[in-house]
Amino acid sequence: MSEKKSLYGRIVLFLSCLGIFSASYTQYQLSPLAPKIISSLGLSTSQFTSIFSAPMIPAVFLSLVAGLMVDKFGAKKVIAIGLLISAAGSCLRLTASSYSTLLIYMIMTGFGAAFLNANAAKIFGGWFPPEKISSMMGIFLAASTIAMTVGTGTTALFPSITSAYATAAVVSVFAAVLWIALMKNPVSTGADNVPPSRPISESLKVVAKSSPVWIVGLCLMCILASNITISSFLPTALGGRGISSVAAGAFSTAITLGFFVGCLFAPLIATKLGKMKPLMFVFGLISAFGVAFAWLSPQGALLWIGLFITGIAMGGLMPLLMSIPIQLPEIGPTYAGTAGGFTGTLQLLGAVVVPAYIIAPIAGSNMKLFFILGGVCMAVLCVLVLFLPELGAGAKTKVRAEQKTA
Repeated sequence: MSEKKSLYGRIVLFLSCLGIFSASYTQYQLSPLAPKIISSLGLSTSQFTSIFSAPMIPAVFLSLVAGLMVDKFGAKKVIAIGLLISAAGSCLRLTASSYSTLLIYMIMTGFGAAFLNANAAKIFGGWFPPEKISSMMGIFLAASTIAMTVGTGTTALFPSITSAYATAAVVSVFAAVLWIALMKNPVSTGADNVPPSRPISESLKVVAKSSPVWIVGLCLMCILASNITISSFLPTALGGRGISSVAAGAFSTAITLGFFVGCLFAPLIATKLGKMKPLMFVFGLISAFGVAFAWLSPQGALLWIGLFITGIAMGGLMPLLMSIPIQLPEIGPTYAGTAGGFTGTLQLLGAVVVPAYIIAPIAGSNMKLFFILGGVCMAVLCVLVLFLPELGAGAKTKVRAEQKTA
């Protein structure tokens, strides 16, 4: 890969991170603004919850479509459409005067994130060598986590809802404009092989026949189901132990901080080890015990550390798994967008369906059972990981050596 192409890849990484940051920041502004929004629009708790989760709707229905379109037409145009819709929704949010209008505008803000998440691996695969894709995915996911933290931690400092919304609108427009102005689709130069587009029916057929893609999607489903489980009810469960709401909120941030650290450093650890599967299995095992039991640790440093380690393990799994499809021989850069959309759809189904329609009905008000079932999701991931091919640098080097010997 040419030095010039690798250098421009850093610009592509920045544009992608800015795009996902703008979307997550816009969404997570709502959390500290909840009392004001509920009061000003006369919302019920369930209505506000649906507004907060509205940006996830495009990802549920359009991840696969976005992947297919990027494989067919390239990332620049397709992602630009998503970011422009997000920017429009963020700007229109300033005019929202009812539940229905705010709901529609928040759905619009999720288009950019849906399109980027589905195609991030393909985008980075066009500008970076295969061994660096998981690290780029880690940085990309970390940008989203930073946005969540900034949105939750700073929005209360704004004097009004309007000023907070306006700031998010500026960030979203800036992200869309920079993408349109600076983003390029990779072109084939010398040894760099940028494949031509394929028919949509062919892309779907190839991806649907790949068992590793299905396994990656199911693993991501387990992670999101478990993450939503612990994120949604951790403060409530800690409150049931007699921990104040302020302290419970502080302990909950340990998960987010750990997730950020895991996203950044897990790819580096995998590179040093030369293998991904053992690391993913260990992370899955830690996550399973952490989700199920870390919240029961004694209040204080042990509780915070337990939740932090759980966050590291869960966050570390994401970039490793999301970088797998593009490294598969049958997928590669040609079908990576479709594969990303496919796994992204399964991932979001895990976030929406499993906690609400499987775990919650079984556990009821039993918080211990609720978190144990969340841990079971990660235990299932441990089993699934065993059926994935080893794509670490060490395994590839061994294969190349065997091929030369043969």
